[in-house]
Amino acid sequence: MNLEKQGVFFRCVEDSSDAIMISDASGRLQYVNPAWQRIYGYSWSEAIGQTPRLLRSRHQGDDFYQTLWAEILDPAKGFWKGELVNRAKDGREVPVLLTITPYRRDGDGTVAGYMGIAIDQTRKKELEAEVIQQDRLASIGFLASGLAHEIGNPLGVIRGRAEYLAMRSEISQTVRDNLGVIVAQIDRISKLIYSLLHLARAERAGTPHPVGLQKVCQDVVNLMTHPFRQEGVALELLVPESARALVEADRLGQVLLNLVVNALHAIQSAKAGGRAGPHSVRIEARERDRGWELSVSDTGTGIDEEAMKNLFKPFFTTKEVGKGTGLGLSISQRIVSSWGGHIQVESRWGQGTRFRVYLPAS
Repeated sequence: MNLEKQGVFFRCVEDSSDAIMISDASGRLQYVNPAWQRIYGYSWSEAIGQTPRLLRSRHQGDDFYQTLWAEILDPAKGFWKGELVNRAKDGREVPVLLTITPYRRDGDGTVAGYMGIAIDQTRKKELEAEVIQQDRLASIGFLASGLAHEIGNPLGVIRGRAEYLAMRSEISQTVRDNLGVIVAQIDRISKLIYSLLHLARAERAGTPHPVGLQKVCQDVVNLMTHPFRQEGVALELLVPESARALVEADRLGQVLLNLVVNALHAIQSAKAGGRAGPHSVRIEARERDRGWELSVSDTGTGIDEEAMKNLFKPFFTTKEVGKGTGLGLSISQRIVSSWGGHIQVESRWGQGTRFRVYLPAS
């Protein structure tokens, strides 16, 4: 009966969907189950004899692990449970909910080793990030709605008065020209407010419909004009009015905004590295087989070969800690895939990058 119990316990561990590892008292791995090997990408022979340091990522420092082991070795507690980010063999970062407990020898009760059970949190974190992003967009939409009303009305009055004065015959041409500048700048402010409103307006996810790509792209360009002007970077838009795809306008705006912001960051890095420019980002749409190709190309740093392998993997980022979640491209790819499209990227290190977003025609 004892052997039968051991067999049942072993099969439970082997067949578990969660990653399980067992080490000796010195921390050397003695066992890893198939789920552990699948999640982290290491084979049995590569893992056995190594320490869990094999999985250590940049997200946790020495202080973190000192606290972790202090809790495990504290007789009053005797275990550790919490979230951390491990690193798989291919460089992919895997967020997990990890529990580490010691196991003891029969008889004397001394610690014989440690068992770690890790629950892969990747999908959970992606969903959380999407919820946060949608919440931010909803907040922006609420703010933009208020701006459209509170600022739009006074701007309308100012614009009307300026037009009225411009029609007066007794004013000089110089004054009339300056009034024209006032009207043009008011129109620019109004356009920016309504672009923000259109981009942030929530639409029911999962219901693609025919959308004009030029309008979505123009809204993004309007929002990014100021930061691009500050950096001295040209932002070009080459999207025909005829371009229409079966997508969701707000989510396509989210994808495009992410690509444009990434392009600007790449150019900033190139400039910091001594490539003065001139620099530009181009948004372009071309008709392809039964659909449209929407591309965003830049003259930034480019993406190296190692980063290209992990580009669309959740939580992978080349940005400094705190400046990027590593979820933008992963979420963008999933959004585009939900419409039956896909994203491709081509890049040359030191020259620039082009993202191609393939969308189904309406």
